[in-house]
Amino acid sequence: MVSGGLNPDRVRYFKEAGAPVDSYAVGSYISGASPIDFTGDIKEIDGRPIAKRGRIPGITASPRLQPVDLSAWL
Repeated sequence: MVSGGLNPDRVRYFKEAGAPVDSYAVGSYISGASPIDFTGDIKEIDGRPIAKRGRIPGITASPRLQPVDLSAWL
């Protein structure tokens, strides 16, 4: 395990050097990242519109969104 001020460049250095590393501890690098503010509401379950109180149930159309093929990730 390697730790202590690691960032992507340092991890790449160890990998390219062929270092026998099982894991990299990158907590400080990740915790120092800028936050991304968003909300993630459940809108549908098994094709049935659903929402928490105060939200409109069902899928909301957005021309900016495009479908994602998850089969490549499975």
